[in-house]
Amino acid sequence: MKRKTSLFTALLMGAMAVTSFTACSDDDDITLGGDRENPTIANQWTGIQAEMWDVADQYVNQVVFPTYKNLAASADVLYEQAVNMQQKHEAGTLTDTDVKAACEAFKTSREYWEKSEAFLYGAATDYNLDPHMDSWPLDQGQMADFLSNPDMVAGLYSDDPIAFVNQNNANFDTALGFHGLEFVLFRDGAPRKAAVYDGIEDHPSFANVTVQCADELAFLVAVAGDVRDNCYRLEVSWLGQQAAPDHAARVKELGVRTHALDDNGYYYGADMLLAGTDGSSYASINAALVTLVGPSGCGNIANEVASQKIGQAYRVATGAPSLDPNEPDAIDYIESPYSKRSYIDYRDNIYSIKNSLYGNIDQAQPDDKSVMTFLRRNGYSGVDDLQNALDDAIAKLTTCVNSGIAFVDDPGAQQAGDAMEAVDALNTQLEAASQWLSSAH
Repeated sequence: MKRKTSLFTALLMGAMAVTSFTACSDDDDITLGGDRENPTIANQWTGIQAEMWDVADQYVNQVVFPTYKNLAASADVLYEQAVNMQQKHEAGTLTDTDVKAACEAFKTSREYWEKSEAFLYGAATDYNLDPHMDSWPLDQGQMADFLSNPDMVAGLYSDDPIAFVNQNNANFDTALGFHGLEFVLFRDGAPRKAAVYDGIEDHPSFANVTVQCADELAFLVAVAGDVRDNCYRLEVSWLGQQAAPDHAARVKELGVRTHALDDNGYYYGADMLLAGTDGSSYASINAALVTLVGPSGCGNIANEVASQKIGQAYRVATGAPSLDPNEPDAIDYIESPYSKRSYIDYRDNIYSIKNSLYGNIDQAQPDDKSVMTFLRRNGYSGVDDLQNALDDAIAKLTTCVNSGIAFVDDPGAQQAGDAMEAVDALNTQLEAASQWLSSAH
């Protein structure tokens, strides 16, 4: 399973970063209008801190908000395609084209998720949505036990199968989320054939049980619905009233929490843009940008890609020692092995960092109000090193993607090691930049 300890460490470091700054004076307070849940935010900082607030505003509104909007919209399509597969299978009309369409919807939603991982420090971590939707590696034996249990399978055909998997997953928690969906939809890097769903699951992990592949389609629908609901929750938690109305209505129906810092009254986007005001979880605008760049944000995912996502299987394959002798590495600690999209996932994680630093989505140049432009304009001496490290990490992972050799097929390949080192170097540069931001004034 995706390591929860690393998430806890990121939270702890983020909290330390927030509490280590002094709040701005009364004279510098941001003026609020509207209600507390959806404040009208007016920038009254001066000098370099005014620039920093503009950077945060650009990041929240032009990176985080659209990413989560796209993620929620793509999760709608993924759920619809899952329902389509089950309904057509029940009618005897399921085709390979239908399966492929669901796989394409999965890929799209997966891309938006991976491109959000540079800002997991918000609702995704606070409400455990990251491990809920993205635990890996999938415990295939756990999934086999679940799908061969008549009571559990009955829950998939209940009046509310989405609620069933959300509330009764203690014994199959690693099978939830994207990787449970991936297992049902893909094998050996390709969409499964429609005819497969007429038969019995033949994966080696299912050798001692009998599981109908038709029941896997019921599982697909329930889990896709759970993913959709949690993507809605991320959207609402960050955007507040700017979220899609139907998504907000569904989240309200679920009765789940959506506000930052244990219901401090702010949605996550407003919480960041109110940095330095009474009630915000950010003691200063510096703290907000440190969270964005440092070990809670961009640095968190860079570290995970290098040390865990690539690092674990690579170290085992090459005979290198584990980073932590108390937690041995595992050769199967590989994300997205069934679709064989591991390298694509990892590169999308670095694109998430790039988008966060550039203040835009998938553009060639940073925005004028971006972190990168701010660092350069204000004389940060390491800005070129950061840019070069970012470019190199993307280039090394692009080499991996274009090689045609999946990570799961050769985790000890030189290209994997090269990518790991490049992403680790990027993490080092992110740490240096966050330290500079902590004292910028």
